[in-house]
Amino acid sequence: MGKKSAAKKQQNRKPGSVGQPEDTGRRKFIFIGAGTVAAAGVGLAGAYKAGWIGSGSGVETAAVKQGNNLAPLSLQPDFQNALRAADEMLEHYARDLNNPSALIHAVRGSGKNFKLANGSSAVDYLCSEFAAEKEVNGKKHVYFKRSAEVHENSFLKTFLEAGVRMDQPVIAGGNKYTLTDAAESGKALFRCDPKDIFKFDENQYRYDATYQPQKMNAAGQPTTDLRGELVHEHLPWGLIAFSILLPPTGSTWTNAYGETIGLPAVIDRSLAEYEGTCALGQQEMAKGEIAPKVFRDEIKKYSCFGLHSVYSYLSCLKHGYRNDNLEERVKQMMDLVTYRLKSDAEAIDQDYAQEGKGMPPQLVDAFRLRALVKLYGHAFEAINYAKLHKLMDFSPSQERRIQQGEQAFYQNLVRLRSMDWAMMRKSLGDKFISDIVIALGHAARAMKLLTPRNPDTMA
Repeated sequence: MGKKSAAKKQQNRKPGSVGQPEDTGRRKFIFIGAGTVAAAGVGLAGAYKAGWIGSGSGVETAAVKQGNNLAPLSLQPDFQNALRAADEMLEHYARDLNNPSALIHAVRGSGKNFKLANGSSAVDYLCSEFAAEKEVNGKKHVYFKRSAEVHENSFLKTFLEAGVRMDQPVIAGGNKYTLTDAAESGKALFRCDPKDIFKFDENQYRYDATYQPQKMNAAGQPTTDLRGELVHEHLPWGLIAFSILLPPTGSTWTNAYGETIGLPAVIDRSLAEYEGTCALGQQEMAKGEIAPKVFRDEIKKYSCFGLHSVYSYLSCLKHGYRNDNLEERVKQMMDLVTYRLKSDAEAIDQDYAQEGKGMPPQLVDAFRLRALVKLYGHAFEAINYAKLHKLMDFSPSQERRIQQGEQAFYQNLVRLRSMDWAMMRKSLGDKFISDIVIALGHAARAMKLLTPRNPDTMA
């Protein structure tokens, strides 16, 4: 990994850009967890006592569901039981919540044939209810609403990896399109300048009519959640989708705004940015130490501890991209991932132990397990994807770290299955449950990739 200081990273930012604003809104609290609350100076216990955590907190709708919860089940922490636990929780709650984020992650973890509670296709439902049209320079483009998919191109890349047919109907504005049209529109609407990687951050990046950009206070600073940041919030899904759609020999195109997009340059520049973040904790974690705060603060600006970015560069490598010494850089990146299985997990345990003092232990455990399953699920999705496609050979020492992480992964999944989900749902709300489902989608897929149940190959 190349060395790069946090100060240098800030210098490269567009003036006025914000990585991840402090969110002090009550409704937003449980999206984020201990790190942000600590920054706000309250802690989990203080937030709980202040009423930030409780019935309705973090829920998109006013009502909190009370029923249709799985009964706690104790299982031995081995592979088969962990997979059983992940599948049962994922499939039950994705159907019960029936929101687009939960459903797309059920497709991620169970495959393109996942069914809703009424027996209909989840893919058909997502493609008929959550697409929209956008006109740029006189031409209409179809895309999936930001309010549904959260991350730009996340529906598209999930459908592509799951093997959904390219003639899959996509309905928007009363018009019928196909997944091919959505793919072409994804390319057309994509904006990124490798010479100024943060150029299209914040409000300059595409918003649709269903999503409200952040409001600004008198000082010109955002006061609500920032969802416009390309590098941290959206780029990994685009890299996955475009690396699947475009061979390296045909990886340059002109977007709807008349800008030339060269995918190899985007890969190189964004990876350099990511490597700079990794360098902030590389030495400590390679020594077996807990992930240092400076690294954790930066890596948490990326979605899901930056592990979507890891997967995106593996996808580029798998689909033939070798520009700018990509293969060796990915190997170094993956070496750090094997250390993070321990270092990041210890940091999570430490954060929640400190921030949860004075809060009911079972709720602290719920937050902790959610974070750990998210960490392990995303990390092993990348590791097993690399193994499946023979993208690198793991050394004996790397394999030892992987095996130790696997056992912790299984233990946390079966522990989550043994919890009182009715209590969690009543106390923390449907948004908290939905966030667990998101983590479970990646966890289930991670465990299936090296088995005959690989969801990408399900007929």
